[in-house]
Amino acid sequence: MTDISIHARLRRTALAALAALAAVAAVLAIVPAAAFPGPGPQPYYGVPIPPAPPFLGNPFAPAPAPLPAPTPQTYARVCDGSEPIFGGILGAAAGGLLAAAIGEDHGRVDPGLTMFGVITGATVGATLATSHCTDD
Repeated sequence: MTDISIHARLRRTALAALAALAAVAAVLAIVPAAAFPGPGPQPYYGVPIPPAPPFLGNPFAPAPAPLPAPTPQTYARVCDGSEPIFGGILGAAAGGLLAAAIGEDHGRVDPGLTMFGVITGATVGATLATSHCTDD
C-alpha cells in the first residue's frame, strides 16, 4: 500500500510542477517584454578607442578617389602608411639572417648579435622604405 501512495504522491507532485511551469509560460507569453525594459544604456567611462588607420579599414568600403598624378617637375610620392611596416619586416629578416651568419662560431649562433641584427635591420628597412614619402 505504501508503494501506491508513494507513486500517487510523485505523480501528483509531477503534475503540480508541470501545471506551475505551464502557468509561468502562459504569464510570460501574455506579458510583453517591454513591460520590463531593464537598465538603459550605460555611459562609457573607459579610454576612447582611436580609429583604425586607413590601410586597416573596411575592405568592402568603396574605393577612395585616386590621388592626382604628380607633375613632371616634382617626383613627390604620398605614402599610405604601410611602407614602414613592410620595410621593417623585410629589414628585420635580412638583418637577423646577416647577423646570425656573421655571429656563427663553430656551429653556434650568438643570440645577442642576432637580436641586434633584427632590430637594426628593422630600423634601417623602415627608414629606407619611407625615405621617398612626402608629408602631404
